[in-house]
Amino acid sequence: MPAGPHRLSARDRRDDLRMLLLTSGVLLIAFAVGSTLQTVFVYRTEHLVLSELTEDSPLLGERLSVNLIAVLVVLLVCAALRLTERPAWLIAAVVFALSVVIAFARHALQVAVGIYDHPLIEVSAVEIVTVGVVIAVSVGIGLAHVKTRARLREKMRAEADHRLRASTALADLATAEMRVRREVADGLHNTLQGRLVLIEARIAALARRAADDPDGSPLHAQLDELRRDLGGIRERDVRDLSHLLYPVGVDIGLEHALRVLIRRVPPEIAVSAEVSPDAERLLDESGGAVVARRIALVRSAEEGITNALRHGAATTIRLTVVVEGTPPRVRLIVEDDGSGPPPAPEWNGLARILERLDLDGGSVSLRTSSLGGARLEVDVPA
Repeated sequence: MPAGPHRLSARDRRDDLRMLLLTSGVLLIAFAVGSTLQTVFVYRTEHLVLSELTEDSPLLGERLSVNLIAVLVVLLVCAALRLTERPAWLIAAVVFALSVVIAFARHALQVAVGIYDHPLIEVSAVEIVTVGVVIAVSVGIGLAHVKTRARLREKMRAEADHRLRASTALADLATAEMRVRREVADGLHNTLQGRLVLIEARIAALARRAADDPDGSPLHAQLDELRRDLGGIRERDVRDLSHLLYPVGVDIGLEHALRVLIRRVPPEIAVSAEVSPDAERLLDESGGAVVARRIALVRSAEEGITNALRHGAATTIRLTVVVEGTPPRVRLIVEDDGSGPPPAPEWNGLARILERLDLDGGSVSLRTSSLGGARLEVDVPA
């Protein structure tokens, strides 16, 4: 039977044996009942009683009992020998020997109970060969069915193992990416920004020294301008790059990160954010993927707000995070009252977000909003 049976678990062996007995048993019982009914009703009704059948030979009950006893013995032998766990050559030998022995034994039992009275050799040969072939075919079909199921089972397990390895690899990549993002963000925010602060302080010291020199006024003005430029780089560019890599508040929660995000929107724009507690809870249950999914949603919200202001000239923006669907998914909805999505929108930033979400089973859609503008919907699995 299946190659490498030592790899099968005890449960697999039990299932294989149960399926062999069920399949072979159904076929053998069907033959036993069919042959009995045919002999009792067809042959006698059509006056085709064989000369070897006695006039008072047993009818339905006795014939059926003999056939069912033969079926039971076949199934007990298959179960006792655990036929599904044996190598192919041994299975072939056992099935052949079993077919021959049971066929002879069944015919002998028929003669013993009076079904046949001194049958001719030709009749006995037909009985024995027919029953032997039926037993061999029935058990063979059962074994083939078990082998097919075993192959399907191994294929399904291999596919499940492949999906598990792919999911684990994806989770490892996401974890590594989050670690790199955090390290780069910390490096920008702390190391690089600290060095810029020291350079700014040195420039300020040089500017003070230049101020004490009556002839250093031009130098003093240039140093002061350079100091202001460095201060601007430190406060704006470095901090913004740090926030782009790792949004502020994303470690605390999605709602907090979205609140920080909308504080950057100009005050003349009416913007609101509402996060369902169920969404926060489901994201928190994502394990190692929680931060990655929060970042994906924050980036999507940022892209939606940017598009609403840049392309839609929106004055009202509404962010909503809810749980929908079965199985549940976290959905971010960004709506605005702007000019709405163009007929053929250029995704650009959304395309990058969609590419990342596809790896995690997410999706992005863009349609018309109930507010009159665009409606961006982003789904991530929960």
